[in-house]
Order: sequence, then structure tokens, then C-alpha cells
Amino acid sequence: SILAGAFLSVPAFFSSLGAYSFMAITFGWHMKLFIFYGSHLVFPFMVIAFQGVLRGKGIVRFLALIGLLSAFVFGYARYGEPRRLHVQHEAIFLDGAAEQAPSLRLALFSDTHFGIFKHAMPMSRIVETVKEEEPDAVFIAGDFLYHLQPEDIPAALAPLGEIGVPVFAVLGNHDVGFPGPIYTAELYSALQSLDVTLVENRAYEVTIAGQELIIGGVSDLWQRQQSYDFSAGLPDKPLILLTHNPDTAFTVPADVPFALMLAGHTHGGQVRIPGLVRRVVPTQYPFDKGLHEVVTRGGDRLVYVATGTGMVGLPLRLNMPPRIDVLTVHLPARE
Repeated sequence: SILAGAFLSVPAFFSSLGAYSFMAITFGWHMKLFIFYGSHLVFPFMVIAFQGVLRGKGIVRFLALIGLLSAFVFGYARYGEPRRLHVQHEAIFLDGAAEQAPSLRLALFSDTHFGIFKHAMPMSRIVETVKEEEPDAVFIAGDFLYHLQPEDIPAALAPLGEIGVPVFAVLGNHDVGFPGPIYTAELYSALQSLDVTLVENRAYEVTIAGQELIIGGVSDLWQRQQSYDFSAGLPDKPLILLTHNPDTAFTVPADVPFALMLAGHTHGGQVRIPGLVRRVVPTQYPFDKGLHEVVTRGGDRLVYVATGTGMVGLPLRLNMPPRIDVLTVHLPARE
């Protein structure tokens, strides 16, 4: 009976772990909401601190000044910078490409994180800015959502249908439940209805702006369902590989000859404090933002990391505004 009791207690033990995990996630979600709405108190605090600077003396005035400056920085990170949409232009030369080689103009963004932080950059403004740049194609490197109600997903993504050029996308870790709710089915349905091509664990031979290439992609690294079966028998054309986590570059099999990987996930640190940013960027490798040349299983490869337009953890951005990357990709000459 002792053994039977111990055996029966195992499911109960794991069930209790699941309950505690659910409680932790729920507590974290409520804490984020508390920070989001509680941050409105920064304005009365600034008024009080300003009064202290005007009327205080000695140490009181000094502390009031420090408090006022700190509140100003916090207020800017909470209310100002998340609404500043920046466009970053970069030129990328694939292996064998020259200055006069044919090129493609690609727009890349990621980590929109629509959900509990209501001041995240809206898709309508992202799409409007992308259209002004007149790209040949658009790439979205995952993490669309952050605790958004499933019924609100179609409206949040609807502007994507207005881009007017091919759009390719993958999902990110927050989209597939690492951590948070699992939105896979809802996102696939919404994105496919907007003619967005999902390239997770697959590849397509395409012609964009008169140039022949292959657009491929793999699912999120943390999901552990990545597959490269699509790489068998690929024609000899430049392969652009889209994924969410740039660490994927070091897991790609050596026989998958991608010329350029596009990724997101890092947020560029989101709150970018010199000397501390590397501690908060969620990668195991030296990825941050922008273009990286790394040595992978297959040799030297180019990886470009988008910094995202939304937020996780804290409803703040500092020294790293929401960003769309417009990449002029020079292709190798073909006989």
C-alpha cells in the first residue's frame, strides 16, 4: 500500500507543479499590468519633485532634483520612445556580390508584441511606414503577440493585407507558448487570410523584382520543432532564411547553404543601458542588433537581427526605439 500510495502521488505532484507554474504566470501577468497602469503615477511624482526643487533646500533639493530627472527618463521610456518609429537603412552584400550586382530592397521587422501593453507600435503605422519605403518584399521575424485575446488577433494584424508586395513570416517563442498562451492556430488562420506566406520549416522558389531566389524559414528555436527537410534538392540560387531567434544560425545543418539569415528576438536590449545591454539580450551567442558575420557549421554566414517594435517584460523602451530595417541586399552575379 505504501508503494501504491507513492505511485499515485506522482501525478498529483506534477499536477501541483503545473498549478504553481500557472499561478506564477498569472502573477507575472498581473504584475506587468500593475507596472503598465501604475506608471501613470510618474506625472504626479514629477510635480511633487519639481516643487521640491523649487522650494527645498540642501539635501532635500538635491534628492528632489535626482528624483525629477529619474522620473523624466522613466516617463520618456514609458510614453515617448515606444512611439518613435525609426527606419534603419542597411546595405548587405551576399557572398560573391559586387557594388553593381542586382539588388533587392527588403523590409524587415519583428516582435510587435500586440497585447497587454496598449502603447505598442500599432500595425497600421508599421505598414504605413513600410509602404513609404517601397520595398520589393517584407519579412516578419515572429513574436506577433503578447497576451492578446484571441478574438482580437484579426483586427490587430489586418493592416498587413494592405502592404501590396509579398510578405513572408514565421512565429516567435511568445506566439507558440514559450512563455505565454499558444496562438499558433489563430495566427496561421489570420496571416493566411491576409496572404502572408508562412515559411516555417519550408522553402519557396520565388522571383522578386526580376531576381530568382529561395525564401525559406524555420520555426522558433525554443519550440524545438525545427526541420530542414525542405533543403533537399534546392536549386543553386541564393537562400534567404527567416527565423525568430538568431541563435538558430548555429543549429543549421552544414549542408543548408543559406546566404543570409533574418531574425529578431533580441529587441536590441529594449532598455539599452551601456555596459548592461549584453546581460539582458536573450541569446547564447554574440548577437545584438543589425548585421553579424558568424562562423557556423557551414562556414561564414551573414545574420541580420531586427530590434522589434514592441515590448516584453517592462512597458519601456530606452535608447532603442521601435525600428523597421530596410535592407538593400546585393545578390551574387549569375552566369
